[in-house]
Amino acid sequence: MLKLNILVAIIVSLGLIFVHILGERIAKHIERFHVRVISFGAGLMVGTFFLEILPLLLVGETYLGKFVYWFFLVGFTFVHLLEIVVYNHSHNPSEIVRDTTLFEAAGLIVYDLLVGFVIVVLFETEGVFAYFIILSFFVRTFALSVFSKHINEKVDSLFNRFLQTIAPLIGVVFAFLLINSKIQLFLIFSLAMGIILYVIIRNMIPTGKKVHPTYFILGVVISLIISTFSDIIII
Repeated sequence: MLKLNILVAIIVSLGLIFVHILGERIAKHIERFHVRVISFGAGLMVGTFFLEILPLLLVGETYLGKFVYWFFLVGFTFVHLLEIVVYNHSHNPSEIVRDTTLFEAAGLIVYDLLVGFVIVVLFETEGVFAYFIILSFFVRTFALSVFSKHINEKVDSLFNRFLQTIAPLIGVVFAFLLINSKIQLFLIFSLAMGIILYVIIRNMIPTGKKVHPTYFILGVVISLIISTFSDIIII
């Protein structure tokens, strides 16, 4: 079963890489639908996070006790403090733009690394239902490809593009290196959850005119349907 999970998780990560590359290639053609795609993906991600991923911390509580929530808080707080440091380091508008762009580029890489890590945990704990849960990651990867293309053009670094592209695969491989140590696995998983929650709240939920409420709600509703369907099947 472990070998099967490894193979499937690698295939999923490669699928995310393909979607990312495809999204960047056709970014100019989907720019006019960007708000709808972003809104739908945000709804899916929010629903998936709170209904399917966050409850996995209860599994981590088996190995880490209440400390699993400590690490969850540490991950969230760390990214917030890091962002504050980046902004305080900038002394003029041009430096703010430069540092913000670099922070966002690094954030995209870290997010994709954590997604690969989360995929492994999902397949280890949810089994076949992980296929439904990770749907939101594919939508978000496609939606973020337009944003990442603009960021990559500003950073203009082949190394940055390479890391960003293969980050999900690296995350999967790293997670499987820790799979035999449940304590380490869920320690990093809880940290990842804190980071991803901050990224979702700070960067992934569009606000104001950038959001299309109908598509956002649709994404949340689909997450509810998937969650309910999986619970019925389990029963």
